[in-house]
Amino acid sequence: MLNEQLDLTTKPLAKKWSSKAWLIIIIIALALALILYFTVFRKAEDKVENTSYGEDQLPAIKVVILNGCGYDQLAMDFATALKDKNIDVISMGNTPKPIYDKSIIVMRKGDKHDLERLQKMTGIERWTSALNEYHSADFDIIVGRDYEQFTK
Repeated sequence: MLNEQLDLTTKPLAKKWSSKAWLIIIIIALALALILYFTVFRKAEDKVENTSYGEDQLPAIKVVILNGCGYDQLAMDFATALKDKNIDVISMGNTPKPIYDKSIIVMRKGDKHDLERLQKMTGIERWTSALNEYHSADFDIIVGRDYEQFTK
């Protein structure tokens, strides 16, 4: 027994495998969880996001139309041009000073989705935000001197 050589350089294979086995099992479980998430749950989210409604199925956007350039009856003419759109004109009027060369949408209490809808329906891309929860409409449309390109 004393003459037996001890080999200290080799380690038992079973111990080496068992310590790495847990690491491999954890990596495989994480990979499967990621695959499951991207194949099952993401597809369900995409279906919800891709469900789009036609403009006729969405509620009308409430707006106040303001004549911003001083031309006679411009707010009324612009409201008439929007009559076939999904826009509910709450009121019409004039801005205190007729200084607007370009038409603009003022977001009062609407959201970005409704803003995008309104931009698409009117063709007016310029917008600003002046939030006021007590305002009578979601948006103001200030009609400027460039009104003709939006009334065609």
